[in-house]
Amino acid sequence: MNPVKTSLRWWEWSALIAILLMAAALRMGAPGITEFKRDEANLSQLALNLVEGRDFPLLGIRSSVNVPNPPLNVYLFALPYAVDHTPVTATLFVGALNVIAVALTIALARRYYGVISGLVAGMLYAASPWAVIYSRKIWAQDLLPPFIVATVFMGLLGYGENKRWARWLHWPLLAITVQIHYGAFTLIPLSLLMLALWRPRVNWRTLGIGIGLAALTGIPVLIGAIQNDLFSLDTIRDGLDQNEAHERVISTTALDYARLTVAGTDIHSLAGPEQFQNYLDSVPDVYGVFDLIPLAAIIAAGWLLWRVGKQKTARTSPDGVLVAWLIIPVIAFTWEWTEVAPHYMIPLMPAAYILCGVALAALARIKVGQVRTILLSLGGSAIMVIAGLQIYLFVALLDFLDTHETPNGFGTPLHYLLDVRAEVLAHDPNDVIVISDQEKAPYEEIPAVWGVLLDDVPSVRFVNGSRTAVIPAGESVELVARVPDPADDTAARRANFVVRPAQTQLDLENLTAIDPVRFANGATLTGCAINLENVILRYELDGSITEDYQVFIHALDANGARVSQIDRMGWPGHYWRAGDTLFLWFGMVLPPQTVSLYIGMYITDGVNYENAAVIDAQGAYVDQGATITLDTFTQ
Repeated sequence: MNPVKTSLRWWEWSALIAILLMAAALRMGAPGITEFKRDEANLSQLALNLVEGRDFPLLGIRSSVNVPNPPLNVYLFALPYAVDHTPVTATLFVGALNVIAVALTIALARRYYGVISGLVAGMLYAASPWAVIYSRKIWAQDLLPPFIVATVFMGLLGYGENKRWARWLHWPLLAITVQIHYGAFTLIPLSLLMLALWRPRVNWRTLGIGIGLAALTGIPVLIGAIQNDLFSLDTIRDGLDQNEAHERVISTTALDYARLTVAGTDIHSLAGPEQFQNYLDSVPDVYGVFDLIPLAAIIAAGWLLWRVGKQKTARTSPDGVLVAWLIIPVIAFTWEWTEVAPHYMIPLMPAAYILCGVALAALARIKVGQVRTILLSLGGSAIMVIAGLQIYLFVALLDFLDTHETPNGFGTPLHYLLDVRAEVLAHDPNDVIVISDQEKAPYEEIPAVWGVLLDDVPSVRFVNGSRTAVIPAGESVELVARVPDPADDTAARRANFVVRPAQTQLDLENLTAIDPVRFANGATLTGCAINLENVILRYELDGSITEDYQVFIHALDANGARVSQIDRMGWPGHYWRAGDTLFLWFGMVLPPQTVSLYIGMYITDGVNYENAAVIDAQGAYVDQGATITLDTFTQ
């Protein structure tokens, strides 16, 4: 191939700097207006565990296809978290990487298609709403763009231009990119295409070194997969079964997602089903204009394919590679072997914008009178107008998301959470109890999020306040993390989070002390109450445990027969502290014939059950549970 080798002129330097500054402002400006939900929190927690030396993860968080991701994205996020423990630094890190992606796209387009192509590609990529959205979040797929462009660039340099060092780099870059997020597997056929196109330049020794380096990058995930038995037939079968609900059909879903992603339309979806129309009503209806971008990319791709067939440019230019870069992700998901998501189209976005640059550069070569000038002026003006409108719509969306409740859409912006975090840390607490309707990280969102945000606090515990309460033995800060009410349209999101000193406001006037019942797991039942809808138990705890116990109550009649029963998860054992008082609510209405309650605790793996034995003061076994007669306490 014959790359364009001209030095940058002053006006090109100016345009390049302006584009990169615009890309940086959109991707890194207002970093607090970003989502920080369960996936972001769990990925951040793994990175923090690595930074703090608590764990060396060999697998990442689970993917949408029910298998764990490789840990490379965790290792990358460990870099910003080593600098600062707040998600803001990690968010800026993602934005910075995506600015590099814009710069690499400009460099690739300019090298092979000239100055106009480079600047047009850079302008469209920098302003693209979805490219910006996928640059502002702690998501594995948001790390992809610079690695995608670098992988393709190294392939073109290595095989198209016969540069050995680039061939060495191409294969480990490909391995790293696919491990960051499996959606980048669509680059693999692109690499094979470059091997086929420039086969005479394939040096098998160099190829072997490159593939060997690529294999080395996969050692952590290989060890993690073996340790977690991911290669067993049972694990593979379970993974396939979990995806059985998805109907495997040939559809246009991938094509539709490719179009809207490249065009920058449908960004109103972030506002959620209840608010998107309010956002659309606040901005001009210009989505139709944005569709000119994928249209230009398709026309340019068709022209390049014609040129490959007519002028035999497949081995003398990156034409065929560029077109394949655009279409392979669409083809890969046209048969829906898994549920298709818009972010699977991230890999093709740079190719689409380079193709738009190729289209405008082609107009510059027209030599018919004033036609060239007119077409260039129209094309350049259209790009500037579209980019300007895209920036306007995105900035308006960002403001809307920051000032409106968006149920089932964009999550609470990070900066509101960080304000609450600052208030909590101002107490310099040794223990924080977070009360919401959730208590199990990493599976539930609020514990996952606040576990990361309060990672520097020695002890952070989570209580499902709808059925559990705890009075800590020592001083503690209580954070009430209420779930936002979808009917509440207030912009004051911070009102969803309240910080106050540890206290109890339990309505337990009818709680009656009973003779203590000591369990072998360190919980002592000391009180019980019954009202019209609930049975409430009080326990005193003597320290943390490793198991999570279920608690049961059997209602017994005068003959000792069970007339009603209820089981529920207690409180995660690793949250227990010596001296804590634990209250558990059971939504249980006792039948009239009930004369006593049989109460106990057990652990289970789903097949086997093991009760926590009742023991005496000397630790000797007494029974599998405790029987308390109703006349023991006031109803």
